[in-house]
Amino acid sequence: MLDLIVGKVGPVFLTILCGFLLTHIKIIKREGIPFLAKLAMNAFIPAMLFQTLSQSDISAHFDLRLWGSYYSGVLLNFALVFIIAKLWLSAKTDEAAVTAMGGVFSNIVLLGIPLVQAVYGEEGLVPLLIVLSIHPVTLMGMTILIVEGSRGGDGHWLSNVFRSIVRVARNPIIAAIVLGVLASLFEIRMPEMVDGTLERFRTAGPTIALLLVGAGLYGQSVRGNLSASLLCTTAKMFVQPLLVFSVGHFIFDLPPLWLMIVTLVAALPSGANVAIVAGSYNVCIDRSSTTILLTTIISMLTLPLLILYAGLL
Repeated sequence: MLDLIVGKVGPVFLTILCGFLLTHIKIIKREGIPFLAKLAMNAFIPAMLFQTLSQSDISAHFDLRLWGSYYSGVLLNFALVFIIAKLWLSAKTDEAAVTAMGGVFSNIVLLGIPLVQAVYGEEGLVPLLIVLSIHPVTLMGMTILIVEGSRGGDGHWLSNVFRSIVRVARNPIIAAIVLGVLASLFEIRMPEMVDGTLERFRTAGPTIALLLVGAGLYGQSVRGNLSASLLCTTAKMFVQPLLVFSVGHFIFDLPPLWLMIVTLVAALPSGANVAIVAGSYNVCIDRSSTTILLTTIISMLTLPLLILYAGLL
């Protein structure tokens, strides 16, 4: 089991540390991070996702129990954080919604994909991508719907929600997943030259993603409502994995690998989309950034422990 941590999990988090250090010594400049992020999110990672899915037998892997297990636990956690934020923190409805999103939205793309690929390979990536396929649309859409509904005085809130969902659906990552699934179902194979190019993009994607996680941590500090951030952090890192595992194991009876994947995804730190929604609506901006910072730091301990524990079973 030590070989698993040292050989597979260790390099993932060491690459994150390298991203932090490279930013500290200004090899990665702060102003260059958005460019790297755009390159990763619009080219390298979509190429990797498309190639992985197009070369997999999706019809043999797709199972609604994956969605049922993951999103039942996530939506229950969202409701818990939302209610606690309203009652304990006296949050307004829009604040409670963004706070709840911080407690449930996982950083699947930048951290989950490289980690699962390193530890479980292609076999683990397919169920992860099935979960990812509706992740941003579902959780961002629900949060935006609540925020817009709570502010709906101009009669245009529904169109705002629709535009936001369309924007998410047009994301290159979602497009790559859809096209990859279609290529798999219709057994479409890429020409050798195209496939070779995708392979090179695929190799670069996870590394750049992990460097971005580390670079994003540099210069961040704890700010805003610390009680709210601690609520989100506790819900995200501890409550959500337990809920998803319980639902997946006791209700949906997932196979061991699938159960581990959905639990691992649930235990990932909060993703940047939380800060994007917070910034778009100018609500809970500081606490969202703090939640991302705290959960990412804590995940460097909890994720290896979770993988190690699963390997001992």
